[in-house]
Amino acid sequence: MNNGKILLLTLVHPDFLPPVYAVAQVLRDQGYNIHILTFDSFVPAELDLGENIVLESLGPHYKVDTLKRIKLRNKFLIRAEEITHENPCIIISFCPFSFNCGLIIKNKIPLIYIALEIADFVLPDFLKSPLSFYRNLRTFQKIHMADLVATPSLQRSAWLAGRCKLNFLPYTILNTAYLSDHNQEDSTETFKELVPAEFWNKKIILYTGAVNFQQCTMELVEAFELTNDANSALIITGIKDNEYSMEIKDKVEKSTKRDKIKLFPYVTRKQMLALQTNASIGVYLSKEYYNRIQSKMIAPNKVGEYLEKGLYLLGINNEYLKNMEMIGIASLSSSTKPKDIADAINNALAAVEHKEYKEKIKNFVADHFCMQKQLSPVLDFINNKKSGTKH
Repeated sequence: MNNGKILLLTLVHPDFLPPVYAVAQVLRDQGYNIHILTFDSFVPAELDLGENIVLESLGPHYKVDTLKRIKLRNKFLIRAEEITHENPCIIISFCPFSFNCGLIIKNKIPLIYIALEIADFVLPDFLKSPLSFYRNLRTFQKIHMADLVATPSLQRSAWLAGRCKLNFLPYTILNTAYLSDHNQEDSTETFKELVPAEFWNKKIILYTGAVNFQQCTMELVEAFELTNDANSALIITGIKDNEYSMEIKDKVEKSTKRDKIKLFPYVTRKQMLALQTNASIGVYLSKEYYNRIQSKMIAPNKVGEYLEKGLYLLGINNEYLKNMEMIGIASLSSSTKPKDIADAINNALAAVEHKEYKEKIKNFVADHFCMQKQLSPVLDFINNKKSGTKH
């Protein structure tokens, strides 16, 4: 079955924006040939996405000077336009940069904007990158020109509608993973290559993501020190050569539980998925700041990935995760204090001793929290276009 080509555009490599992968795989399953255009990953490595998905990267966009970055973005626009000559039936953009590219090249091709990023429009953002600030502003001014708009949370959809004075409510497509059959044997082999043997049969508490103040990484280490489960271990990826990461390294080295804590830098996508598949508890601890919109309207990629791998969740009490706590697949801390996080860890460790939580996660993901379910607005839009039905 070949229903034609769909072009996916993203400035950030899908290794660090995984819903792009999930969207691509769902559309591929519908019979489309998928072409993802992006820039290089921070940790380049081959990832097997299956057939009929082409991922084309145009060079390193990070740690380059402004002039080179501008040239790369122009190269992206030229290449995206070249691909439109292959007559894709749909263009899907995932960020302000790729959305503005899509507007330029779309001609009569329908353009879908799945807005995985939002902007605060505060002075520090302007000072950090005036060009990005301007591009975000242009996106808000032009967003009504998209043929379909979606965000990864109901809060964001409502906020975007108000902020952009839209006469419609954007769809909500939660940041979920592609539900697939796992290659357990392959992931176990990769897992055992990464961690020492004494970790293999432990209840792994895993955090994969950015290591910074907002994600409470130090508090996670301090909380783990307060727990008393002898059969548990903590793994954290994303450690950098910056001051905050160095403080965490120093903390771990001096910890009485240092033999049960493993710190990694950024790992490849394949390695990260192997860690997730062999862990027990997935961590997403995020602070809220009164003056930062993003922090109050979270839509984390990690939650979708963790649940698709069958991991019990550890988080901070918030609206996004509250429903998962209510159905018995998450343990939420009442605050970002290490003592409260430790209490939540103990609850999570106790929960994963009872295997019925796995069935709850499996059903929740299959019935609702996977990209096969969440992408239905896009699939309906495409099917309506094919049949000539007005959307």
